Amino acid sequence: MKKGLLIPLILCASLTCQANDYFFKPVFSSKERYYSNIRLLPNPQQDNWVTTLSPGLNFGLIHENGELKSNFTWNQLFYTNQSSLNVSEQLFSADYQHKNERLQWGITGYYNNQSYLNTQGTVLGAAQFKNVMAKQLKVAPTVTYALNEQNSLTVDYSYINTAYQQNTNAYLTDYDYQLASGTFNHLYTERDKLILTLSSSRYNAAARGLTTFNNVAQLGWQHSFSEQLVTYLAAGMNYSISETKNVPQLTPVNFFGSTFYQDPVTAQLYLNQRYENLNKTGLGQVYKASVQKTFERGSASLLGSQNQTPTSQGLQTQTQLAINAAYTINERWTSGLAANYSIYELTGVQNSLLNRTYASIGPNINWKWTPEINIGFSYTYRQQEYKNSNQLRQDNNLQLQITYQPQTNYQVK
Repeated sequence: MKKGLLIPLILCASLTCQANDYFFKPVFSSKERYYSNIRLLPNPQQDNWVTTLSPGLNFGLIHENGELKSNFTWNQLFYTNQSSLNVSEQLFSADYQHKNERLQWGITGYYNNQSYLNTQGTVLGAAQFKNVMAKQLKVAPTVTYALNEQNSLTVDYSYINTAYQQNTNAYLTDYDYQLASGTFNHLYTERDKLILTLSSSRYNAAARGLTTFNNVAQLGWQHSFSEQLVTYLAAGMNYSISETKNVPQLTPVNFFGSTFYQDPVTAQLYLNQRYENLNKTGLGQVYKASVQKTFERGSASLLGSQNQTPTSQGLQTQTQLAINAAYTINERWTSGLAANYSIYELTGVQNSLLNRTYASIGPNINWKWTPEINIGFSYTYRQQEYKNSNQLRQDNNLQLQITYQPQTNYQVK
């Protein structure tokens, strides 16, 4: 926890002498969710009611050129049908942004002690049978410098460290992930912008002896048909190097109660296991295309993309199509719709057991009952199907959320 608070404390200390004012706002929310198949399994399906009580606090500092926002939330989850899953979560986040005439810089981060079951699935799509707590730290600084009216340069870095507590799931492995990227923006015309991005990342799962380096070069073009209609198209290449240490070469066999190790090619037996290091390289395509349209009372967007993400089992390619829409009914009522279809494949692995498709769709509606109380209701249908199985995994999720934020603003100028 000390690491998670280090960055915000440094920022608070540096801003105390120059802060114009600060804000301090308590917030409380309560969620009631119903899942028809909470683990997204074909059989047996397990329904569940989940109650979440979330007291929290928003606080920060504001001065002439910058602002610090932070939040602490305590989640208490109650599972009606499985009390053994009841859990407490602690979530802390901070975001500082500083602006000058040509230079903008900032740093964001969080430290969460969160249930992995509560995140509804893993990057590998594997089902959870019990709560696994994950302590995750993220620190992400960014700097943007305007070279002139047409050109700007952005440099980003992020560090993520994840440690699972009392974990028995083979697909969940402690890891750290680092990503550095540079983006050059060139305003070609009043309506056209060219965007060049170079990035390099390192994923390390020490327990598996796996390290993956990912290097991406991508060129994008943004065109504004009008202030209400913006399109974006980008394409690039991804070059990856995966290093796996201490891979067993021999097959364990048992003879008369003793274990020997057999060469699968020559069938020769050995008393001890032999290991080797494996290096694998790959070259893949990445792309992104989007259309965003704003209306007088709403907005809609369509996104198609393909990218590659390192996991504990290797590099994973995700191809995605997503739709999002929002509509303001009146001053108190708003609504929205989100839909997603994704294809996941382990790169370079033939007929992997983890190759799958995932789809979800869900409308939502929100009511601002009073200036202090907001009520939201949503429905989400989700399904997942592994390519090596004909069993479709489906779930219906209903959620009612009530948020109460007192209109008190403890502020000093």
